[in-house]
Amino acid sequence: MAKSISPDATFPSDRQILGYSRWVVFVAAFLAIGVISPYEYAWSSMSGHIGKLYGWSAAQIGLMFTLFVVLESVGTLPGGILRDKYGPRIVTIIAGVIAGVGILATALGPSYSFVLILWSLGSFFAGFIYNTAVTTANKWFPDHRGWVTGLIAGAFAWGALPFIFPIRAIPKTAPDAVFFNVIYVMAAIIAVVTVITSLVMKDPPAGWQPAGWTPTKRVQRATTHQYTLGEAMGTWQMWFLIVSFILISSAGLAGVSKMVKYSDSFGFAAAAATAAAGGITLFNGLGRVLLGGLSERFGRENSMIVSYILTGVFLFLSIVAGNAHSDVFFVICSVLAIFFWGPLFSLFPAVIGQYYGDMASGSNYGILYAIAKGSGGIYGGVLSAILITGHGYPFAMGVSALMAVAAGLLIVPLRKSPPIWTGEQMVTSTGHATV
Repeated sequence: MAKSISPDATFPSDRQILGYSRWVVFVAAFLAIGVISPYEYAWSSMSGHIGKLYGWSAAQIGLMFTLFVVLESVGTLPGGILRDKYGPRIVTIIAGVIAGVGILATALGPSYSFVLILWSLGSFFAGFIYNTAVTTANKWFPDHRGWVTGLIAGAFAWGALPFIFPIRAIPKTAPDAVFFNVIYVMAAIIAVVTVITSLVMKDPPAGWQPAGWTPTKRVQRATTHQYTLGEAMGTWQMWFLIVSFILISSAGLAGVSKMVKYSDSFGFAAAAATAAAGGITLFNGLGRVLLGGLSERFGRENSMIVSYILTGVFLFLSIVAGNAHSDVFFVICSVLAIFFWGPLFSLFPAVIGQYYGDMASGSNYGILYAIAKGSGGIYGGVLSAILITGHGYPFAMGVSALMAVAAGLLIVPLRKSPPIWTGEQMVTSTGHATV
């Protein structure tokens, strides 16, 4: 059973534990998660070249992206369990090399099955890196959970930018070797950067706090107990978080993956779709940082409630803008919807650390992310497409808007009822206990 940490416990400084500042660990985690970003955020630039080179169908190319979303999500759970048991270093080294091979596979066609197997392995182990990066930073920064998790999550959106430009700069008349060379460099960077950054990754003692830090009431833990995965899953709060994550993830992924065609459905010019897609890439990351940071002042739950409800509001307003044939208003609403949606990737890991402690935060966030983002990917990709086919874009986006609002409302009960551990029982502030 996990041990509770005395509130009066004192800890050595980060420099005494590591031999260097904890900010070095943050930079390492930022770079490690950034280099696996191309799997998701450079895919739209890579996929056209891959399909053309090998003659693969749109369905085959689409399956590769779907498998990444699902397998990367599922991979965060075993990745979290292993990093909590063995530490982030060895997990990141192994996962980084395999993730590099997964990207390299796109230059090893034309055998679709061979490429798909290696791509799937790389996608799965990319989830390991995502977990180790987010939770390692989370463990070292209980005093800045929101800002740090926001920046780390933002790196996963921004990290593809250095890779996108070389790919998009390839002329249509360029020989195949030009694209392959970019892939070779990308794969090498993923493997080398993750191995190097892993060398400075190390966990602090469970419940570690920096000297002199006194948490504010908004972000103070309600208990000093360090929850195991089983203990966290035994609280109703975890299940509320899981359902909320599923709903908000589904709502945003439907919007992100279909924004260009959504714009086209209203007859807007191509410039509107381009502006919306470009704005989403930028503001997706900014929202993670800003709302994550603001949660330090206003509280995790309050930030989640406001952020998710506003996601729903702006998704609904995008429908109004489309029906009013206002392309400018449509772009603004679409970008703001994703701006308020993106913080889910900083607020959920921050609240997991605040509720359940840092000792098993890799496992606890891993189960949340694996269930919720994987389910959200199914709705955002397949189920929303079925709704669009049967009822049109406004109806499907209206459903997404309602899901986002519901995700925010589900957090309301948690504001005054965080999980509290006393002895052998899990007790909530409402007085209900389970043995």
